[in-house]
Amino acid sequence: LFLLVIAAYALGPDVFFWLAAAVILLALLELLAALRAGGRRPVIAFGMFCALGGLLAAYWRPEDPELLLLVAGIAVFGSMVLMLRPARGSTPGSDTAWMLLAVLWIGGGGAAAVSMLALSTSGNARLGMNFLVAHVLITASDDITAYFIGTRWGRHKLAPSISPGKSWEGLAAGSVVALGAGAVFGALIGELGVLNGLAIGIIDSVFAPTGDLSESAVKRELGIKDSGYLLPGHGGFLDRLDAIVFCCPAVLAYLRLVVL
Repeated sequence: LFLLVIAAYALGPDVFFWLAAAVILLALLELLAALRAGGRRPVIAFGMFCALGGLLAAYWRPEDPELLLLVAGIAVFGSMVLMLRPARGSTPGSDTAWMLLAVLWIGGGGAAAVSMLALSTSGNARLGMNFLVAHVLITASDDITAYFIGTRWGRHKLAPSISPGKSWEGLAAGSVVALGAGAVFGALIGELGVLNGLAIGIIDSVFAPTGDLSESAVKRELGIKDSGYLLPGHGGFLDRLDAIVFCCPAVLAYLRLVVL
């Protein structure tokens, strides 16, 4: 994946978009398939269609945010129409709610991610890619540090009923590293600056563990350990993207409201 990111970055924002869209849709597919495995009946093709529509609108038509509202409306009302199909099962309402959660969670967070790609200035067409790559690496550094420190020195459990392996020690260490990574990327990206880099580090350190725990809570309710098997040894694309996608709307809001 890292090599693919490097290649896509070299080829420009449009290629980077398609790589990001593919990974996001694979993560959504894993979640929808997990819902099926857990006894739910989401209409997978419709959910994927809505998510793709949101990604395309967010990147190719960022000047028309009402298109995202249109996609959300199609997802909501279309899924309610499909709730009436003959093969709806015995729990169509909750099945529909689960599918909408999946689409808005992964597809919505993904739309925020590709919206970052669309950010640019007259002198820097790659600015959006720089922002997104910085966010991904800050979040990844937080997650990796929290895992290793928590595994080695974690004594106080963060949320034992949801994810027994996470600890307050890991959370603290990950937050410190996220702040440091934010400062470094702020210094490297001139349009960002160190202070804004620190702010993004804070956002990621707060929302990344929340996204990770949210996915763990969903998996626990569905009775599964891993969300997918497309990445052997890693549990799937969703396990790799849960924290990153969860942070994207907040990071995008900060970039749009404060930085640009």
